[in-house]
Amino acid sequence: MNDVPDANSVTLRSRKPLAPPFHRHIARGKLVGRTCRTGDRVVIYDIVATVPDEEVRVTGATQLQFE
Repeated sequence: MNDVPDANSVTLRSRKPLAPPFHRHIARGKLVGRTCRTGDRVVIYDIVATVPDEEVRVTGATQLQFE
């Protein structure tokens, strides 16, 4: 089985610039404990970068950066 590394940070960009800030909390809830990669979508956000730059597992310690 292939191990997926834990993410240090994930950068997300909103597809709706006027969306309310509580969507950030919803996005965090949907991401923690799951895997993602650049290009994936969650709620109203596109994942534009991950560290490391590959498929990663989002943990409670992962920093989410919103653009």
